[in-house]
Amino acid sequence: MNEKELAELKARVEADDPLAMFVYAQAIRPTDPHEADKYVLLAAQLGNPNAAEMLADKYSALGDRERAKHFYKTGVKGGRADCAVKLALMNLDEDEISAMRELEELAESGVKSACAALAAYYKERGNRKQYTYWQSLIK
Repeated sequence: MNEKELAELKARVEADDPLAMFVYAQAIRPTDPHEADKYVLLAAQLGNPNAAEMLADKYSALGDRERAKHFYKTGVKGGRADCAVKLALMNLDEDEISAMRELEELAESGVKSACAALAAYYKERGNRKQYTYWQSLIK
């Protein structure tokens, strides 16, 4: 990224463009990860689905389920189907029937990560027939 492009990007960031904030965060991450995290958070709060998923994954890894769910929901609203899959997986403990229904709907609509999640779920439970079916839909 040259100086002109960076200046244009910074102008968009200052205008509160969530996509620009996310792109800027990725550009500065190698040199200033703390500042990059700040812009990812701002982008997610403004509805950028990629930033929301990144934050949700981070909070999920840290065990902060409530924040993770919040940002996965933001990602879903922004059209990230993988966020819907991750949210359904988090909800398996609380409402298995609804979570499985959500995963099946996502998988049947072509979301490969939902197919993989269902295949893993059935493999863990020893249901080879269901495992094979969902695994076949990945391809």
